Amino acid sequence: MADKTNSMAALYGKLQTVGYSRAYINSLLPDWWDDAIAETQSGYQEASLRLGHLFGVQPGTLRNHDAHPTLCVPSGRRFKHQVGHKAQHLDLACALAMSAARLVFKVLPAKVERVVIPEARLIRECLLQENAYISFSVLLQYVWSLGIPVIFLQHLPRNTKKMAGLAFESEAQPAIVLTSGRSHGFLLFDLAHELAHIALGHVANGRCVVDQDIDAGADDPDERAANQYAIEILTGNPDCKIVPSGRVLRGPELAKAAILYGEQNRIDPLHVALNYGHTQGHWGVAQSAIKAISEGMPTDQTVLRNKLLAELRENDIDDDDLAAISRLIGARVE
Repeated sequence: MADKTNSMAALYGKLQTVGYSRAYINSLLPDWWDDAIAETQSGYQEASLRLGHLFGVQPGTLRNHDAHPTLCVPSGRRFKHQVGHKAQHLDLACALAMSAARLVFKVLPAKVERVVIPEARLIRECLLQENAYISFSVLLQYVWSLGIPVIFLQHLPRNTKKMAGLAFESEAQPAIVLTSGRSHGFLLFDLAHELAHIALGHVANGRCVVDQDIDAGADDPDERAANQYAIEILTGNPDCKIVPSGRVLRGPELAKAAILYGEQNRIDPLHVALNYGHTQGHWGVAQSAIKAISEGMPTDQTVLRNKLLAELRENDIDDDDLAAISRLIGARVE
């Protein structure tokens, strides 16, 4: 006869306590999952372990009937741009981001040395040797070549607050998580910014930087340094501010000007448009230009998903882990 305390109902209840709905829990469970697994003591322990790793909850706090479930989030995390928000509101998204990263770490080759990231100027010089400018796909490929996985996190519980970016190290292995759904241009700066946090030592010794927003005009010293590093990679000038030489441009005009300026200065035209929009405060014009420039291009999210899945398949990821990652990043589960 099964112990009534050893049941999936008890585990589901604990997961719901930290913010997971039953529908969301079911969306991440493997197809073969059977609640009967928890009806024995050993099965209950196995279920606690699996669910803890999948949902970013300390397994011991699931297994122990008297313990309150605790999310697995770094104690050294630093939240940026939290005006008007409580930091813990991002903990659920952070726990899922860390869980996704751990699934990725499981199959990547173990790091034997700490990742060393060159100065921004040197990264730019290196990448421009074979590219007209540094696009999102170019920078993404480079970051992966350093041994730093980049993960797109899309599938979150309903109404969960999320960060724009997260950079952290686990046992000297760095990782980056991005969440923006804006289809073109924005993820380039976000990726360069999170890479900067790693390069500048902001995540060393188990620390984690959680950027609720990635703001090119931030006043925080670490954020300002990360922004300058990112801008220098993309433009060659850490303080680059692109302004009109004559009258203020409209969307189609900015698109043409951004392409020409990008060719002349070896800067991604999408970044030119966004830099202009930020500098002038004309986001509507910038968005219109981006739409024109990016016509026919795959979204940044598609590029990001495809790169991650290709890396995981190349390293022979477990089918259950691949299915979970696919759901978390919003990819089709095959």
